[in-house]
Parts: sequence; structure tokens; C-alpha cells
Amino acid sequence: MTDEFRQKVLKLAGSEVQTCIQCGTCSASCPTASLMNPSIRKLIKLCLEGRKDEALNNDTLWLCTSCLLCTVRCPRSIRPKAVVSALKELAEQQGIRGGGPSYEQLFLEQIRDYGRIAELPLSGKFLLVFPQGIVQSMQMGLELAQRGKIGLEIVSIKGQDEVKRIIEELSK
Repeated sequence: MTDEFRQKVLKLAGSEVQTCIQCGTCSASCPTASLMNPSIRKLIKLCLEGRKDEALNNDTLWLCTSCLLCTVRCPRSIRPKAVVSALKELAEQQGIRGGGPSYEQLFLEQIRDYGRIAELPLSGKFLLVFPQGIVQSMQMGLELAQRGKIGLEIVSIKGQDEVKRIIEELSK
């Protein structure tokens, strides 16, 4: 059974995951790493060892913000985000969900409601769900705001009703 789980993850995430050297660059790059248990590095190790229960039953899967820093910085060209996505898919197939809404759900809600993303409100909602990351997020947010990289207001787009209809149709 453990090898079957491992093979499912490799099929979904890519066979290059087997070349992971456990350097920890993925975890060190992750902006939500301080909230994750296990870390992304450890999650990959759990998959390679076929430890299905531990790999599927944790909050790390639901805390990933899909920023792809782990993938960009991996020295072995592994896609840790693909591992997280594979595990989410397998967890959902088994009816396993995180305790609160995932970052992806909050992101999708904002797209549905406004047709676009406004970083400040999105981050605020995320921190209401996962307040453990407030210090790290505030530091990063201040840095980004000073550089003009973060939008402070929510601006809706034209065609917002159409975006909402598409998302609702896809959610069925």
C-alpha cells in the first residue's frame, strides 16, 4: 500500500521528485513555512517513504499560497508545489479537508466577488484564518507596500458578473 501511494504521488507530481536531496531550500523559501507542520521538505520525504497518513493529514496542504518560490529555487528542478497539489487531490478524493478555508479558496472567493485580486484584503482574510503568520506577513507586507508592489484598495472589473457565473459553473 505504501508503494502504491508513492507511485500515485509521483504520477501526479512528476518522477523527478525522486531526485530530492532534502536540502530544505523549498522550506526556506516558503513565505508560510512558519505555519507549516510538516515543512514542504518533510512532506516530500513522507511521500517518498510512502507514509500516506502523515502526508495527507496535515495543515501544510491547505496553507500553501501557490507562490512557487519553492519550485523556482529548487536546485534539482523539482516542483514541490506539484507535490502539494497531488497530495491535495489525493486527500480530497478521500474526503480529507483542512480545518479552515485554504488560501486557494480565499483567492477564488476574491476573484468571484471582485473579478481580480487585491493583496491587502486577501492577506487580511488569510491572517484571520491563520493568525500565527501575522508577524511574518506584516514584515513582508510593509516591505512590499513601501516599494509600491501591493495594492491597498479593491477595484472591481467590468464583466464581474460573468466571472462570478463562470466560477459558480465550475464549482458545480
